Amino acid sequence: MKRTSSITVRIASAAVTVFLAVAATACSGTPKARSGGPNWVEGQGAPEAAGFMHVQTPASATEVKGAVQHGFQDTTYLISYTAPTADAETFVADLRPEEALRANTPRDPKTYTTTTPWSHLGLPEPETEQKVRTASVCPPCIKDERRSNVQSITIFIQDIGDGRARVYLKAF
Repeated sequence: MKRTSSITVRIASAAVTVFLAVAATACSGTPKARSGGPNWVEGQGAPEAAGFMHVQTPASATEVKGAVQHGFQDTTYLISYTAPTADAETFVADLRPEEALRANTPRDPKTYTTTTPWSHLGLPEPETEQKVRTASVCPPCIKDERRSNVQSITIFIQDIGDGRARVYLKAF
């Protein structure tokens, strides 16, 4: 019986040695870079964001910018443009917000953080700006068949003066 337990101990010892060798080899070398957060998708911008949201910017739109960001759980689509205020209002009405646009109380840009920074597009965060109104849309909630694949759209409209507005849309 002693001989059997001696063989079992040697086999167990050899198995542990092999396991430790494999573990050491697997852990050696240069560690792979890990994603620490949301990532911007290279080569995707305003056309992809507009396509996802099923929107068409007004013909009068200028400074059209967009981006796509893969996050932890969802992909976020951003699009922004400037246009005459009347065109921006017509565009937003077509989105069918659940409530009327309401005034946004600006947040302190020094302390405000977000996972989808508009700064990626060279724009200030609309939540930190003056003269901004905001609303949201849940296309499935209002049974908007055109946007059935969109869970939510956050809308910001900033009065930039001279009868023009900057529209910001963030969707996932």
